[in-house]
Amino acid sequence: MYQAFYKLHNKPFQLTPDPAMLFPSKGHKRAMSYLLYGLEQGEGFVMITGAVGTGKTLLIQKLFEELAHRNIAMAGIASANLDGEDILPAVASAFQLPYEGRGKEALLQDVKRHLISLRERHSHALLVVDEAQTLTSAALEMLRILSNLEVGGRALLQVFLIGQAELQRTIVDNRMEQLRQRIIASHKLEPMGADECREYILHRLRAVGWDNDPELAPEVFARVHQAGRGIPRKVNLIMDRLLLHGYLEELHHLDQAAIKVVLDEIREEMADVPQTLEAPMAAPRREAPQPERQAELVELDLRQRNNIMLQLIHENIQLRKSMSAMPVPAAGADEPPTAGKARQWRFRRKGK
Repeated sequence: MYQAFYKLHNKPFQLTPDPAMLFPSKGHKRAMSYLLYGLEQGEGFVMITGAVGTGKTLLIQKLFEELAHRNIAMAGIASANLDGEDILPAVASAFQLPYEGRGKEALLQDVKRHLISLRERHSHALLVVDEAQTLTSAALEMLRILSNLEVGGRALLQVFLIGQAELQRTIVDNRMEQLRQRIIASHKLEPMGADECREYILHRLRAVGWDNDPELAPEVFARVHQAGRGIPRKVNLIMDRLLLHGYLEELHHLDQAAIKVVLDEIREEMADVPQTLEAPMAAPRREAPQPERQAELVELDLRQRNNIMLQLIHENIQLRKSMSAMPVPAAGADEPPTAGKARQWRFRRKGK
């Protein structure tokens, strides 16, 4: 939509994680250092936690890119409330092993044999568990058992746990001292400060060819940081809406008035949503949708958004035509409202 208007070659603030857009904040640099340090140890657990939207998944994607050329067998799990019975089949699937119809003990031996074969061909095997805060204590205990597997005094599997703060509480509240002693490195991602948030915004804009169009007033950065509380995903959402507003109003300078309109609209749309960074407790267990169903839901959501945007553009064009066709008022007559005042857009995303 607004990319062509502002001559950008891509969306600078898309919500989907893109390793090419990773901003090297102090927190992400430190987290990456802990991951790489843990990797060199070749055993145990490394735990990275942070609030929703702080870029944990993006960090892992960047790590996989960094390790692609190294002789490491890597596998990943996007945890979805896995318990002690689910985690072993999930690990087997991550390493492309058959698991259906296999009992727990048989599957554990299958995984061990596979890890031994990987050890013969790779330096070691790495399992990355994203959204690890949804794991039960039984699932975490099974991961600990897997991390204990060794041959000749060398661990067969290393585990990286990536999740929200609930992950730490699960370990502490369940007195999982054996697991705690296996954590060789840990880091919590914090929100960005005001200066870093400004650099983050500029970094993503420059990455897509921004040439100071639209021009951003200094107060815009402060308001975005305050409203988004330094959380990258929230900042992306606000900035994306700000650029959309600029496009619809044909603005090449975005100031405090523009950001106020956008923030007011977002507050109206999300009036009943609690302003928390994380849920106070783990989400209730639910069955994960099948990959085919997930693809259908994503496609449907994108189609709905596109239809809304096309309708907005169509209404904008029709409004301009009707305004240009209006007769010029006689001298002294009341002036009709300007096109700028007439366009009081309220962009609402359906289903959100």
